[in-house]
Amino acid sequence: MPRPDSTNHNGRGTDTYDLLAVSFAYPPSALPRAVQVSRLLKNLHARTTLVCADHDEKDVRKDQTLVAESEACLAHCIRVPFAHRGLQRLASRVAYRLDLPAIDKVPDHFRSWKPAVISAVDSFCRAQNYVPDVLATFGFPMSNHLIGLKLKRRLAVPWVTHFSDPWVDNPFRRQDPLTRRLNLSLESRVLEVADRLIFTSEETLDLVMSKYAGSLRRKARVLPHSYDAEQFPARANGKDGRLIIRYLGDLYTPRSPEPLFRAVAQMLNEPPFLNCDVRFEIVGKMYELNLDAMGLDALPEGVISLKSSVKYLDSLALMANSDGLLVIDAPADLSVFLPSKLIDYVGAGRPILGITPRGTAADLIRRLGGWVADPADVPAIAAALRTFIAFLHDRQNNNDPWGDAGVRRGFAAPTVSQKFECILAELIEEQARGRKRVRAS
Repeated sequence: MPRPDSTNHNGRGTDTYDLLAVSFAYPPSALPRAVQVSRLLKNLHARTTLVCADHDEKDVRKDQTLVAESEACLAHCIRVPFAHRGLQRLASRVAYRLDLPAIDKVPDHFRSWKPAVISAVDSFCRAQNYVPDVLATFGFPMSNHLIGLKLKRRLAVPWVTHFSDPWVDNPFRRQDPLTRRLNLSLESRVLEVADRLIFTSEETLDLVMSKYAGSLRRKARVLPHSYDAEQFPARANGKDGRLIIRYLGDLYTPRSPEPLFRAVAQMLNEPPFLNCDVRFEIVGKMYELNLDAMGLDALPEGVISLKSSVKYLDSLALMANSDGLLVIDAPADLSVFLPSKLIDYVGAGRPILGITPRGTAADLIRRLGGWVADPADVPAIAAALRTFIAFLHDRQNNNDPWGDAGVRRGFAAPTVSQKFECILAELIEEQARGRKRVRAS
């Protein structure tokens, strides 16, 4: 169980414990998963040893501005090299283009990282005489959880698996019958062996666990993404009267801006658009989308502004200094995803309109007091935009945080980390009770 210590590496006086965390993504990686894991670990009262990837690939997006803070919360950071190159990369591309079964899909092409991680952890444990109190693995990629299977057997400590997205049930993952069967076998092994299963929404938990017995479901918990209020700058004053509505994030098939373009085209010559100076900014990669074919060329110049991706902290500044923020999701009957970008929007405290299907994101936006329209319903998007723009016009130059305060507090980083810490403490205490019973017998 947690061991008394006057202070931990964060300088907080509390009982501390040793956490071994495995997350492929961690700063300087600019993946949303990297930011979320570092934020979760930052607020723990733990001596955390983190194993993460050390990228040397040029096509990996990096953000060095996040490294200092993300490492400050760690007792040790073990960066294990990963490179996907040469024949391996060529085979991956061929398998992807030809949609070949299983290759690089069981569970993903990061599986080759596993042997190096196990070796690095073994070396660290021997050198430091180290045994953690608890183990946590963070997917995506799901290969992290296969590493967890191995470490669970070697270390014999409680194991928490954290799923940012569904594994087998991800609707955006192309899976032939063989690939699905193999991944289902891996998923079931992980879920059976792990001591706690964490999902980012009730909908994701229900989707994944509906395939399994109630005994496994009892191990599952919901822990959302979080935002760090300290990372947002103060909102700038002296606006020029123009309303700026921003979408921040990458767009690709099937998550495309076409529904937005079509909806804006329907309302160009109507109030409130006629009465306001409105510009939509899309900040992020487009991945070769044909924007003109999607309706961009039919819109007046300047209504839609396209900008390149920015550093993470710069993206938070853009959010904080927007009049309104847009969520754009792919069409679906039900979306179980909780985008980390939406949680950053919550932290920015600016009004939100979601072009998103029914499900997790839509429910959260409504709870905040925002606007929602299905991406398949262009007239509904146009109607939502009309009321949204009118609201923003009336609220212009109001710098007070927007959104239900109680809902926003639930996603603050200290709140979410405390919930995670309770899950870890519960497991550590259970293991301690089990050891006492063994000694007593």
